[in-house]
Amino acid sequence: MPRSLFLYDLMTFLYAVCIVLYFADFVTHKRVLNRIAYGLLAIVWGLQTSFFLTRMTEVNYVPLLTTFETTLFFSWLLITFSLVINYFYKLDLFAFFTNVIGFSMVVFDLFTGEGASSVVREGLQGNLLIIHITLAFLSYAAFSLSFIFSVMYLIQSKMLKEKRWNSWFRRLPALDKLDAFTYRLIIVGFPMLLLALILGVNWYYKVFGSILVFDAKPLVSIVLLGFYVAWLYLRNSTGWSGRKLAWWNVASFSLVVVNYLFVGTFFSGFHRW
Repeated sequence: MPRSLFLYDLMTFLYAVCIVLYFADFVTHKRVLNRIAYGLLAIVWGLQTSFFLTRMTEVNYVPLLTTFETTLFFSWLLITFSLVINYFYKLDLFAFFTNVIGFSMVVFDLFTGEGASSVVREGLQGNLLIIHITLAFLSYAAFSLSFIFSVMYLIQSKMLKEKRWNSWFRRLPALDKLDAFTYRLIIVGFPMLLLALILGVNWYYKVFGSILVFDAKPLVSIVLLGFYVAWLYLRNSTGWSGRKLAWWNVASFSLVVVNYLFVGTFFSGFHRW
């Protein structure tokens, strides 16, 4: 068994334990479980980092080209942001939601991990392509986190409306803080996705001598940019706020999921790596 696969299996097991501990923390309200989960999550982050470095030596390229590699990279980004944000702000529900999404990506790889042994096509090389993919997934991570904060906003506002002052309510941040986090993450994610599209067009033209016009993946990505442009416009120019913006962001993120999991796999002629 290659050493990278052993690291992957160990990481998956520990990640599952983290999710269970975070869930148990919310059921029993025992802070010690949260601290253990945070420590195990740091170990998972270290194992994923080791996995990428080990795999890089095994395949002799930056492991960001196959679906298996990019999905795990996405999970690594979510864990990174979860550790950093939870360290500074102690947002317990945020850590739970973030790692449910991250673990879902790992499970997705576990059952559809054919890309782990796929042969990378010769044309899929170059620093420009790696930067394009990295920026795209950084934007996806930022949008994922903004989605989580919007979900937390909807939960908090519903509890306020129903006057439910329970332990969940006390562990959620204030609505203005949740809105501010959402806004900052979209401000970060939008230019990253825009730059990823621009670099992708430049790389494709440099390698193939034409522009990828009618492929489903870039077309849906442009629509996705439009959704987030509309969110920024509605927030800053029309006076929209609160639950309306939160639901708009939830809808926008659903397009992120569709674009990554389905468009590239089933409808794109070029992005099936």
